[in-house]
Amino acid sequence: MSSILIIDDTDKYWELCTRFMPEHVFLPPARNYREAEATLAHARDVDLVLLDVHFDISEAELLPEDKSELFARGDPGRVLERLRRGQGLHILDRLRRSHPDLPVIVMTSRDDLPIEADAERLRAQDYTYLLDEEYLDARSLRLQVEGILAQRARPPAIDEPFYWGQTPRMLGIRRRLSILARGRLPIILLGDTGTGKTLLAREFIHPRSQRTGLFVAVDLSTLPHELMAAHLFGVVKGAYTGATASREGVLARAHGGTLFLDEIGNLSLELQKQLLVVLQDGRYTPVGSVEERTCDIKLVVATNENLAAMVQAGRFREDLYMRLNPATAVTLPPLRERGDDFATLLDEFFVRVAREPYNRDLALQYARQRGLQIPEGDAAMPIMVGRSVSARADPRRLLFLIHPSSYKLLREFHWPGNFRQLEMFLSNLVTLTLVELVDQAELVEPGDPSQASRPDVVPILPRMARDLLKPMEPPKPVAAAADADGEGGGGFNMQVSVRPQESLNAVSCDVERQYLERMFDTYGGDLGRIAEVLLGDAGGGRKVQLRMNQLGIKLRKLKRKRGAG
Repeated sequence: MSSILIIDDTDKYWELCTRFMPEHVFLPPARNYREAEATLAHARDVDLVLLDVHFDISEAELLPEDKSELFARGDPGRVLERLRRGQGLHILDRLRRSHPDLPVIVMTSRDDLPIEADAERLRAQDYTYLLDEEYLDARSLRLQVEGILAQRARPPAIDEPFYWGQTPRMLGIRRRLSILARGRLPIILLGDTGTGKTLLAREFIHPRSQRTGLFVAVDLSTLPHELMAAHLFGVVKGAYTGATASREGVLARAHGGTLFLDEIGNLSLELQKQLLVVLQDGRYTPVGSVEERTCDIKLVVATNENLAAMVQAGRFREDLYMRLNPATAVTLPPLRERGDDFATLLDEFFVRVAREPYNRDLALQYARQRGLQIPEGDAAMPIMVGRSVSARADPRRLLFLIHPSSYKLLREFHWPGNFRQLEMFLSNLVTLTLVELVDQAELVEPGDPSQASRPDVVPILPRMARDLLKPMEPPKPVAAAADADGEGGGGFNMQVSVRPQESLNAVSCDVERQYLERMFDTYGGDLGRIAEVLLGDAGGGRKVQLRMNQLGIKLRKLKRKRGAG
């Protein structure tokens, strides 16, 4: 039995819900924000809020309390009417400040109130347009209510490899993708580099697609354009110079399974047309062949570009865009926007990297030195993460103690590379911490290390965390030297080497190649930030990528180099 609060200026929805959902407790309706806040302050176990949009209430009860600025910009009568029409959204805005994780369903029976964009912006769990048909409205609400309550009652399984956390926003994405995974329609995953799009497609969407075929992933940004068709559709022997044997493409390998196309914006217009035929008819023709083949795939695509803007610019086919099902596109938030989940995510990643083979061996060596219990066989040493020391040692576990100063450093860092960067950083942090404790046991803990007062505690020092973060911080811009007229210009000082080439154009390209590679390293591979510096357009990452491709810069090689460093 769940406790549900309805915020509405009438009893209409309260009566509907109490009659058709008697298994839940519906609190007396709150007529305005003040009453809603008072109810939430006393009834702390509210599980869900149903919020109407239109409130026909007095001026004194309407949000915002101070309306003088609004009255100064328009007719007071019209201002009050607009506030009444959208009062529920004002209430939701306030609720998000005081109760950021409280699930809310926004509802209205008025079809002249567009609420989709505002409901998403204010992080409502769901929204619905009711029809004033009791049975249909009750069934619709029950489906939404039970879905949200069930999700709260069953948090993600601890063995799921994607890092969901516990915030309503991420649980809503999980619930939505669980539904989309079972259908036949394509799925678009949006989000910055490193937010886990590939991991999500492989480890979450594919297993839930109920398909028996393989999961096949292709990063289109790493494929030369002249070889992309053969890689996707396959090629027959003799189709072009160098095609010495017939070879199947990824469509054939993914038949009956899931095909994940990363950086879908890299497809040429001609290949976009061929992919559209695959989605429409399930047919394709290998390069150099005259025979059509059939395939049945679940298509998942990903990009950090704005596909709608690419359609307007003529760089992406509108018919393919619509076929990719943009209405259900899912955007994965960057790590910097997941502050409410950061503690949970940090703990999960800490445990993950501590169980990597090298770190696992170090942890076992540390445990043997200090007389801790060692797991049998090849099992990893059980790991816990905390920000304070428990009163009692547990000889079966290691406790990685993150000092509050260390946690503050990690919590406030920008993490432009998102999960990928966090995982690399934590892996290095665990390795260096354990190596120092293992190699210098007698210095760190004089005497017999096994007699240490708390041998189960592995402290993470702020110094080490700070030293590892420092190289990942982008340099601050410095003022350029003044020109001959004495007028300075803002910019970046960056050294490049000028080497003799066969032409001035070759020299220019070599210099440009050097500074783009240097900026790629400086900004952690974040093409959007590079575009913001060079073009003043944070959404111009695609332009930077295309230029790097034209200059022969291999992004995959640069990424590997950063990872190795």
